[in-house]
Amino acid sequence: MTRNQMRRMVLDNGLRVLLAPNPTGASIGMAVHYGVGFRTEPKGHTGLAHLFEHLMIQGGSRSAPDGYLPQVQRAGGLGDAKTRQDVTVYYAAAPASALEMLLDLEADRMRSPLISSQNLRTQTAVIDEEIRLMVRNRPYGAFPWVIPRALHSRPENTRDGYGETVDLAAIDIPLCERFFVDHYGPGNALVTLTGAFEPAEAERLVRRHFDPLPGRPVAPAPDGAEPEPDEDRHLSVTDPHAGLPAVAIGYRMPDPVTERADYLAHVVLAALLGQGRHALLRRGPAAPTGVASLSVGCGLFGLPLDTTGPDLLTLFAVYGGGESGSGGAREGAVAGGVTDALDAALTALAQNEVEPGLLRATAARWAAGALRELGDPSTRAQLLGQREMLFGEAELTERLPELIRTGVTGDQVSRAAARLRASHRAVVRFVPGTGAAATTPAGAATAPGKAVAA
Repeated sequence: MTRNQMRRMVLDNGLRVLLAPNPTGASIGMAVHYGVGFRTEPKGHTGLAHLFEHLMIQGGSRSAPDGYLPQVQRAGGLGDAKTRQDVTVYYAAAPASALEMLLDLEADRMRSPLISSQNLRTQTAVIDEEIRLMVRNRPYGAFPWVIPRALHSRPENTRDGYGETVDLAAIDIPLCERFFVDHYGPGNALVTLTGAFEPAEAERLVRRHFDPLPGRPVAPAPDGAEPEPDEDRHLSVTDPHAGLPAVAIGYRMPDPVTERADYLAHVVLAALLGQGRHALLRRGPAAPTGVASLSVGCGLFGLPLDTTGPDLLTLFAVYGGGESGSGGAREGAVAGGVTDALDAALTALAQNEVEPGLLRATAARWAAGALRELGDPSTRAQLLGQREMLFGEAELTERLPELIRTGVTGDQVSRAAARLRASHRAVVRFVPGTGAAATTPAGAATAPGKAVAA
């Protein structure tokens, strides 16, 4: 079986399995995706998906007293987990000899995770510290969470992964146990294996460890359909840790399922605008003046095709120019300079196709970066499993570099630019100073000191 041949299995309990071997290496990657994330967590319990990730990473009942991670590390491996909008994923990389150990540990926590009052108190405190270090005491820590909160209207699409403080404080053991029953059954999970293993032996071991787990019904995901914004949204956030003013801009992306070609054209457009030394907003006549740093990307976490819900194209720029002006006038000028430069670049691309050499170089650089990521078994397992879980298309991960490199035309990029230029957007100014998150338009919510969980 070659690298590009994948084998799918569905066990009697509903567990889906994806085997993607690579016989040339000496290590394996494993990812277990569950179909619940912070966008799909139960109403009134924001932050539960991320908190439960912290509980699950400790391992199953048979992992005590050491826990999951020390056992993986002793075998020469690494493991971690992360919560995204629609999924939570637990992943590891280890020598090929550790395959059965990884499967045993994953089946153990899928059967009966270590949920105790002490564990819950400890992990709630860990998340409190995470929020303090990564959000409240970090310059521009409100980015990127503030963009979906400004641009979207449905509560499911405006959440951040950390959750509301009052909701976190109310999480107890019965709620965690209910969450586990509803969302962590085999029928809501996908196990992905990559790297140096024999498919027949891997199938035998998967069945040995996961077949005994009983199946159970899966709670339906909430409807996250989001209407297109009907006006531009403008917010201002006062950031006591920011030394320089900044601006964040967000747009809705095309639907990744029904508008796949347009979605990929927006990925290339983002790269043309702000990725690489020759990006249009980094140098040349289209670049805004006085900007110290600028980034443009697709996806809330900078990874395209990472959600089935409403996705984002975002720009974030920090001003580093002179000291002319003061207070709101200065920050307003910063935001205006960046938005004017962006609008001019989009207009130019909409009216005239991008220079072919620049398009080829930009697409090739993006594709090369995506291919490099697939060289790591753990990353490959995560990405294959993510696209399989969300779209039923694990192969999309391996086709994506070539789709970007050769499949997006200059005309498609021009149409993507015209679409953005005509779209409503969110513009958020970050103002250095003291105080809480400041001015907000009617109907938009803010919550200072919050961001999306990693």
